[in-house]
Amino acid sequence: MMKFDFKKELPGILFLFFIYFTARSQQTLTLEQSIQFAKENSPSAKNAIQSYKTRKFNYKSFTADYLPQLSLSGSIPGLDRAINPITQPSGTISYLPQSNLNTSGNLTISQKIPFSGATFYVSSGISRTDIFGTYNTFYWLASPVQISLSQPIFQFNPMQWDRDIQALQDLSYDRQFVEEMEDVSADVVQKFFDLYLAQMNVANAEFNVSINDTLYQLSKGRFNLGKIAENDLLQTELGLLNVKNDLESARLDYQNARENFKIALGYDITNEINIKPNLDFLIINVDPDFAYEQEMKNRSDILNYQISELQADRSLNQAERNNSFNALLSASYGLNQSAGNLPEAYKNLLDQERFNLSFSIPLFQWGKGTAQIESALSEKDRIKVSIENQKKLFLQDVKYQTQKFLLLQKQVALSAKADTIATRRFEVAKNRYLIGKIDLNTFFIAQNEKNTALNTFISTLRNYWAALYRLRRITLYDFIKKEPLIKQ
Repeated sequence: MMKFDFKKELPGILFLFFIYFTARSQQTLTLEQSIQFAKENSPSAKNAIQSYKTRKFNYKSFTADYLPQLSLSGSIPGLDRAINPITQPSGTISYLPQSNLNTSGNLTISQKIPFSGATFYVSSGISRTDIFGTYNTFYWLASPVQISLSQPIFQFNPMQWDRDIQALQDLSYDRQFVEEMEDVSADVVQKFFDLYLAQMNVANAEFNVSINDTLYQLSKGRFNLGKIAENDLLQTELGLLNVKNDLESARLDYQNARENFKIALGYDITNEINIKPNLDFLIINVDPDFAYEQEMKNRSDILNYQISELQADRSLNQAERNNSFNALLSASYGLNQSAGNLPEAYKNLLDQERFNLSFSIPLFQWGKGTAQIESALSEKDRIKVSIENQKKLFLQDVKYQTQKFLLLQKQVALSAKADTIATRRFEVAKNRYLIGKIDLNTFFIAQNEKNTALNTFISTLRNYWAALYRLRRITLYDFIKKEPLIKQ
């Protein structure tokens, strides 16, 4: 039987554990996976989610205020001690010391009525008053039920205006959240391809160092044999030093791009991460008029413009109502009774009615009312002009973004082909230099063109995806799935 030597096998075990945990700590993400990861974990996405929750809870609080409200109010025994005038049976007044102890409780249900601006109340209450002094006594005052109404007449009604504005605001909140998440997606697209470009620059720089080192070693051999001049040898050595410097710069850029990508994703910065770019691209026909139609239908700014117009109308209505005849109707009906003991206070209840109609008519204000109305009208016109101008800018922007995207579809195909041609030309130039058919300048030109073509292809691919997500952001429409990003 073979005996297991733990000390001997320990290095191997530790190595296996290292491989296991390293594999677990590394993650390879596609562009789509990166976007989804960022939407769930990035600081920007978390901030958007919390902001959205705050706005929705605020709206929930607003709507709850228009539901029936139940409240309980009262006072614990409150002492009032003073010398009070007391009317005597003979009609004379005597000033006598008195102490009053007051206790009360009241239960009220209130309901706002938005369409008329009224407030309706139903309440029930009871109170006890204890009097100490020359005559010690106490009594109960019971109001089993009391119905009250406060109704403005020809007054500014903020309830209806606020309900309409807040309803639009709530719809805007939903769209703002989708837009904020699309901003997260666009940022990830940028950071993803920045990392990919940096990664390919490192790989390309390492390849160039390898090739240039081979050429330098070959040039030293040829120089020793007297086949090339010292100038050519120095040129290959200088080329090697240049690509080594490029490699160090590329590695630093890659490290920076990788950390920026992790931060954008909300990824654990201590763990390694790999990306798997899809070099394919989609041919999508986007009609500028259709894109503008979706922008006008889905964008939160459009709802915000409607809100601004409503707020301007609200201010105008308020100015007009405040500077004209208005009144307030207050009415209540209830039952109450007073007695020396609690049960008697609820017997033989008596009617209690109140009715009051107050009014206000501005007569002369030195033009204040007219100025307020003119100011509100001017602000309404300003908002209207601003909105119309902004819509024109939206149209211009969406057309430009559409044309830019369609152009990038062509450019990414051309740059991919140019990259292939430049890579093939470099291979031919390298082989021809190795057999002495071309000079170093021709080789270096081919190498630089290869580097440029690779950078151009990746940059164009990045711009293509960035333009697509920019279109998604301004229209809130998925042009791949052909559906809106918001619920209709």
